[in-house]
Amino acid sequence: MDLPAIFQNLAESLDANVLQEQRYLLLLDGLKTTILISIGAIALGSLLGGVICRMRMARRLGVVVPAKIYIGIIRGIPLPVMLLLAYYVVFASVNISPVWVAIAAFAATFAAYAAEIYRAGIESIDSGQREAGLALGFTRVQTFTHIIAPQAVCRILPVYKGEVINLVKMTSVVGFIAVQDLTRTADIIRSRTFDAFFPLVLVAVLYFMISWLLLMTLTALEKRLQPRRSRQRSAGHD
Repeated sequence: MDLPAIFQNLAESLDANVLQEQRYLLLLDGLKTTILISIGAIALGSLLGGVICRMRMARRLGVVVPAKIYIGIIRGIPLPVMLLLAYYVVFASVNISPVWVAIAAFAATFAAYAAEIYRAGIESIDSGQREAGLALGFTRVQTFTHIIAPQAVCRILPVYKGEVINLVKMTSVVGFIAVQDLTRTADIIRSRTFDAFFPLVLVAVLYFMISWLLLMTLTALEKRLQPRRSRQRSAGHD
């Protein structure tokens, strides 16, 4: 294997796809857009998911049914189709940036999955703990905040992390509504340099880095919420 030749080819590809015509600025803009859509959709979707979860777990049928219908419909529509519906139907008559349309569409989809994840985590907590909290004089809100929620979050996070990573990867379809994200940027560079390999691999690495950083952040949060378990594991290794 001729290593000098490989490094020379890589250097030439880097120059042609990134440095020439300041194409790295295109990549930076695409990276910013992908991060904005990902973080915005995760934040809004998580909050909306909490509201839908509360509706889903309510006792009033008039509140539960709309939540069930929302979850069922949204989870049954492919995300690219949801994105196109939001752009060409829901926001068709509104002068709004496609980036915000993408955030709204991804947040609405993420909320449906997040709501079910929250519900599963909350319902996995033994009902006796609720009764114990009420017996100690806590209100229902205090019981949920101090007893149920901390345990539910620890059970929710492993599944929640997977949905977050899936969302980041699915943002690669926003080019359907003319948003210049990382994937769209790679396609633009490819059309100018006629080199498909380097820009696509570079964008794949950038997607991996975004997903990895989010995963590490959520894993650190999970460990922080489970200090006792972490100490037990450390003691076991010792």
